[in-house]
Amino acid sequence: MSAKRRSQWNPTIAPPSAAPVPVPDSTALPAHLVGLAPGQTVLPSAVLVFHGIGEEVRFETLSRAVSLILTEAKTRGATIDPVVIRSIPNNAAGTGLDVRSELTWTETDGTEREVHVYEAYWAPLTAGKVTYWETISFLAASGWNGLRGAFFSGRALTFKRWLFGDFRTLWASASTLPLLFVLLALIGFFAGAVAIATYSLANAAKQAASGGREGLVLAADSIYHKVVWPWNEAVHIVGKVLSYFIYFPDGPRFLDGVKLQPTLSREYWWQGVVALLLWAALIYAALKARSLLTQYAGSVAAYLSPYKDSKFYELRNQIQQVGLDAANLIYEGFKWPHSRIPEYKKVVILGHSLGSVIAYDTLNAMINLEGARNKAGAANAVVDRTSALITFGSPLDKTAYLFRVQLNIKRNRLDEEGELREAMVCAVQPLITSYDDYRFNAVRRPHGPMWINLWSPMDIISGRLDYYDDPKVAPNEPKHVENLIDPQAWIPIAAHNQYWNKKLLRKTVYNELF
Repeated sequence: MSAKRRSQWNPTIAPPSAAPVPVPDSTALPAHLVGLAPGQTVLPSAVLVFHGIGEEVRFETLSRAVSLILTEAKTRGATIDPVVIRSIPNNAAGTGLDVRSELTWTETDGTEREVHVYEAYWAPLTAGKVTYWETISFLAASGWNGLRGAFFSGRALTFKRWLFGDFRTLWASASTLPLLFVLLALIGFFAGAVAIATYSLANAAKQAASGGREGLVLAADSIYHKVVWPWNEAVHIVGKVLSYFIYFPDGPRFLDGVKLQPTLSREYWWQGVVALLLWAALIYAALKARSLLTQYAGSVAAYLSPYKDSKFYELRNQIQQVGLDAANLIYEGFKWPHSRIPEYKKVVILGHSLGSVIAYDTLNAMINLEGARNKAGAANAVVDRTSALITFGSPLDKTAYLFRVQLNIKRNRLDEEGELREAMVCAVQPLITSYDDYRFNAVRRPHGPMWINLWSPMDIISGRLDYYDDPKVAPNEPKHVENLIDPQAWIPIAAHNQYWNKKLLRKTVYNELF
């Protein structure tokens, strides 16, 4: 560390570590310092952060992670050094570069700390790859699959899931059915609104295409009169009100006993103008909703669609490879020549939203790869070096219930083939295979990864993670997923992103780093 301490967080740009640098003989260094940069005396920890949906800007999530760690350090009275941004090789051949943030500070008792923060950036892979109707179909099928499993499986709000060597019967939460109905209602509403908007826009364009003033009049008439109910009512109700106030200040007028209605004539042009503006606003709102739905839920559809959907098979593999590449850099990079990547003894994996699903898959894959390289009975270094898996705003329980149910439609139950398939899917997930071998266990494995999940009742995407533990294990046991409600994430819907700048996440990450 630098002898000069400053509290500012202003970053400095370090030269790339990819340049050839003489590597000292590992036998001449203490074992815990092998792989450290010249002059480095503090063994750093590492954070690997996975962004969620809606966080498409590169380094945005990396910056958030850096900020929350340094904010917590500063809150505890630490003296903060400037952040160092360093380019590093992202493979053993040194043919590509990645970026990490290096954080250093000194605590009030004089303890020096160092943390390297990495990001698994996967957002560009899903951009424009999923259509609107594919997204709608996926969400509708997911909602129906959940309802079908709840009502028609003969299991009455229970389902089977392979956990820790056997099928366990798990209960759906009390909020599951209402949420499924809300999901399907929202899907229907958005699909209907977009369909009406598309029809209205196409019809007006068709009328205007006939040309001349007559075509414009026909288009205006189409906008005002020929859009399906209740869309057309919303369009011209404001126009009616304004017209009556402007042209009927003393109330409605009658001709031969029939109430006069404002028309698109020159006398009542206000109604046509207001109707056109409101029509345009509704068109914009519907198309904007379509765009946002595709942008956010499309990524979920791409990653969680059933594996029989070959269109997204390669895309899922690409997303998973991004996670594996980033994790491999952290866990294996110290073995590469000239990499200057230390052998991190404590690694924290951080996943937000859909990123928590990718983080979970990545950690499982790294444990499996390490196990395949090891001799029988050898310790798994990935397990030993991973301090914690921290998920927040996570839909993992929903993915387990909605997207992974192997239900036989004809028999309304898990048949033998479905059970075998379910067992195979879960068997490649070490985190739900053995507490003793792969999870934190205060008695058998005190250095294994602790799983901490932050959620909020105001965040409809998140929830408790109850489907990744043996139901026979008490929730208060340390090896169980530790579910923590974030009381500061309290604004409905917006709570999904509030975790980032609240103290619970900051404290949780900080405590698991050291």
